[in-house]
Amino acid sequence: MHKNVCSSILIVLITVFMSMLLSVPAFADRIIIIVGKGGQPQYTQKFNAYADKLDRALTSQLGYQSSQIVMLRESSGDSASHVRRTFAQLATIGPEEQVTVIYFGHGTHDGQWAKLNLTGSDLRDVDLATLLDRLPSRQQIVVHTGAASGPFIQKLSHANRVIITATRGGDENHTTVFPEYFIDALTAGSEADLDKNGEISLLEVFDYARDRLVRFYEDAKRLRPEHPLLDDNGDGEGSETPSSASGDGRLANKVYLKARTSVTTIESLITNPLLKEKAALLDEIEAFKARKSEMPETEYRHKLEELFIRLARLNRQIKSATP
Repeated sequence: MHKNVCSSILIVLITVFMSMLLSVPAFADRIIIIVGKGGQPQYTQKFNAYADKLDRALTSQLGYQSSQIVMLRESSGDSASHVRRTFAQLATIGPEEQVTVIYFGHGTHDGQWAKLNLTGSDLRDVDLATLLDRLPSRQQIVVHTGAASGPFIQKLSHANRVIITATRGGDENHTTVFPEYFIDALTAGSEADLDKNGEISLLEVFDYARDRLVRFYEDAKRLRPEHPLLDDNGDGEGSETPSSASGDGRLANKVYLKARTSVTTIESLITNPLLKEKAALLDEIEAFKARKSEMPETEYRHKLEELFIRLARLNRQIKSATP
C-alpha cells in the first residue's frame, strides 16, 4: 500500500514538473515594442491599441512570458533615451537569443535619414542600426509598421537580420494599415500557414499581411499608398514578393515570432522516428522548391502538392501518436 502511494505521488510530481517545463521558454528571447508619438489623440489611441493587441497575442497565443516583452510607450521624457537604455540592458543576453523590435507609430524621411517619431528626439535609422549591431544576439527581427519605413532597410540590412517595413519609399508617408494585418497574421493559424507545417514563419506572416492589405485597398477602390517590403539577405534592398527559394525570404521562412519553449529541448532528447521523418520531409520540400525553375510549372505544382499531402498525413500520424 505504502509503495503504491509513493508511486502515485511520484507520478503526480513528474506530471507537475513536466507541465512546468513545457510552459517555460527554453530561450530568453526578447521582444521590444516601441510606441511612437501620436501627435493627435486618435493616433495615440491607435498606436497603443496595436501594441496592446500584439502584447496579448504574444502572451496568450505565442507562448511568451511578460518578462520577455519590453513595452516602451510614449512618455513625457525623451523616448529615444529610453530605447537606448533598453538596448544597453540587453547587452548580457546570449548569442543564441532572438531579439525582435516592433514599432507602431509615425515615420518620416528627410532625404538623408529615416526616423522613428518619438517623444523628444527622434531615433534615426543609423542610430537603430548601431544599437542592433552592438547586441550579441545573432538572430534579430525588426518590424517598422509606420509610414516612410522603407528607407530603414538600407541602414539596417545585415546578415541574420529580418527586416519588415510597411512602405517601400520615404515618400509613402500616409498613416498605414499594415500593422493591423501584421498582428492578425501572427494568430491566423492554418489560413496563414501556407506550407502546412503547423507553424507560421515570418515569411508567411509577411505574405498574409501584404495580401490582406492589397485586398483592403482593392475593396475600397483606392490607390494603394503603402507597399510592404521584406529584407533578410543583407543586400539592403527589400522585396515586396520575397520567396523561400532564393533572395529575400529564405531566412524569414525559417524564423518564427513564437516563443521557443522547452518542448523543443525535450523532443531533442527523445528518439521519435515520426519527428525525424517530418524534419527530413520539410528539408525535402525546401530542396524541391529551390528547383522550381528547372521544371514546367504544371509538373512543379503537381509534385509539390504530393509533398504537401505527405506532410499532412505525417502531421496526422504525429498528432494521433501524441498522448
